[in-house]
Amino acid sequence: MAIVKRPQTNKQNSQAVDAFIGGAPDSVKPAEAAAPAPKSRVMKGRQAQITLTLPLELLEKANMMADQLSLSRAGFMKMAISRAVEAEGA
Repeated sequence: MAIVKRPQTNKQNSQAVDAFIGGAPDSVKPAEAAAPAPKSRVMKGRQAQITLTLPLELLEKANMMADQLSLSRAGFMKMAISRAVEAEGA
């Protein structure tokens, strides 16, 4: 099997294709298009899973504080974020 280069697309051809598809009776007009969908999220029950990157020193301090309070790291972070958000709203 030979390796073949991908054909180049030109804007004029692309616009013609878009116009052809847009002319279909069941096509969605740009004004009717819905707002873009939010980023997909990984859900754990009613909670969204996130990825967080922290400096190593901060992570170690958070782990020590969580241990002192007999909390999991995630529980400690939820509590700290909740307190910070409440303090800003007050």
